[in-house]
Amino acid sequence: MSILISILIFIAVVFLILKFKGSKLGAEPSDNISRPDASEKPVAEKDNDKLIVVSNVNQDDIALALTRFCNMYNNERYAALPRLSEVYPGTFAVTFPYDIDFVTFCFAVNFMKYPVDIKWDAKVTAWTTANSGEDWVADTNVGKRIMLFVPEDDKEYDNVFFTTADNIGYKLDFAARKAKPPLGMPKMQFAESSVDLDSLKQLQFKDIE
Repeated sequence: MSILISILIFIAVVFLILKFKGSKLGAEPSDNISRPDASEKPVAEKDNDKLIVVSNVNQDDIALALTRFCNMYNNERYAALPRLSEVYPGTFAVTFPYDIDFVTFCFAVNFMKYPVDIKWDAKVTAWTTANSGEDWVADTNVGKRIMLFVPEDDKEYDNVFFTTADNIGYKLDFAARKAKPPLGMPKMQFAESSVDLDSLKQLQFKDIE
């Protein structure tokens, strides 16, 4: 009788262990999301100057953050294929060798500031040239260099600000899906990135999809 009880207790313990492990695996479904067929993945790199610089983070965390971003946007098509390079300890450059549309780029800037289930106090700044035909790009800003960021006093969590090279500031409201009229004063003065895109070609990198 005691042997039977021992066997039942053993089975119950194994069941609880398996149940616990299963619940842990299901706690982060965003880490196990499928991708489109590999044949749909772009193979030819496309010249562009989109750059996100993230400081005060470690490599494992930022690689995980980018993977989770891709999990959100690469379900039906490869909308974002970021390349991660370590500029120096604690500072990383995120580029997009196959390009990325401006709206998704803005979402990426916001996501790097507020990654899912990753606690960090990162400094995130991005740069690109505003191109014609892009959503959220006014005709008056086409061809201008712009600097994108989420201000330190942000309490809304669903926007990105940018400042043009001639120091005109804008707020991009994700909820409204549009850029609001120019701000009376930009949240930050424009400053060009100290990270040179050409210099990144000499560094080791990790492509994330």
